Amino acid sequence: MKIRLVLSLTLSFLIVLASLVFNLEAEAKYEGRKPVSASFKEIVYLEEKGLLLYPADTFDGFAKFTASRNETISMIALSLNLDDTRRDTVFSDITKVYDQSGLIQSAYEKGIVTGYPDGTFKPAAYVTREELAVFIDRAYGKYLPNNSKIEFKDVPNTRSSYNSIKKLVGAGIATGYNDGTFKPKGLLTKEELAIFMYRTVTYLEGKGVVFKEASNTDYEDSGIKWGMSYDSVYAYVKNNITSSTDNARIITNRARYNLLGATYYLFDENNELNYFWHEFDWSKEKNQPNTVSELHKMYEEKVIEEFGVPDITNTINNSSFLSYYSAWDMGIYYATLETTKYADGKVTVIMSFFDRKKDK
Repeated sequence: MKIRLVLSLTLSFLIVLASLVFNLEAEAKYEGRKPVSASFKEIVYLEEKGLLLYPADTFDGFAKFTASRNETISMIALSLNLDDTRRDTVFSDITKVYDQSGLIQSAYEKGIVTGYPDGTFKPAAYVTREELAVFIDRAYGKYLPNNSKIEFKDVPNTRSSYNSIKKLVGAGIATGYNDGTFKPKGLLTKEELAIFMYRTVTYLEGKGVVFKEASNTDYEDSGIKWGMSYDSVYAYVKNNITSSTDNARIITNRARYNLLGATYYLFDENNELNYFWHEFDWSKEKNQPNTVSELHKMYEEKVIEEFGVPDITNTINNSSFLSYYSAWDMGIYYATLETTKYADGKVTVIMSFFDRKKDK
């Protein structure tokens, strides 16, 4: 995210305090979940900063897997608030249809990453510990100390990453191993990536560098209508996208009315929106109405503005779920809205459009 240096010690204290508050709120979001890694708190912290490509619990589930160049560079680019607009890049294997093409190109333009001699970026390639040190140094080197006295027997001063590693050690971002090595060529796990980035962000915040908070606290998609193009929907919710498939699917980390769940937007063969699905946990929401019926009416009001009073309404209530259903017969197609709360507390709101001619 975009940064600026703040000289006021009072403001620096307030920044650190605010970060602690945000982290406590994030932990409450995942209360009761058993983490895979010992660094789940750090992962959640990065999610609150808007630095993850997918939710913290998903990241944690793959914490022991090796980190890729795509997620590493994207995380650093997000921390600098670089332009994430999808576009063509200098790399032959990253075109504008690639979800993180904007972040990767921006990181290249900032000199954070250079790519390979064959002109590729290799987004799925693994990242080593010394590569991450170099990436962080290129991004934030001017804020990092260069006076560490610690030496590693496998990092001689002739090694190209020597100064970058020394800076990270001086800032307490990296520590090395008990045997006196740094293991520069060791492959980085997602958990280690999270730890390095958490230490980087908190170190910089402690020095008065301010990181803008994630923009996913003000999510509202009620302006999205049936038949909107993929690009239009993408532009509408781009700050909250966690995954997408060009002209077919978009997934965000919020639901309508600023709910904390996820939204799935699906598109037909003409790249037009014909299905969306909001999903969240009722027990963990602060913004939802008191009853499922009221929630259904909130969504229904938006549809009524476009299609009028529903032709069919129905309610199903049993031990497994409570569901409210509305349908509109528009002549050439049907529109349906279904709000369901399940026994485990999960809630889904599904809006679908069916072309009458195709369904015959």
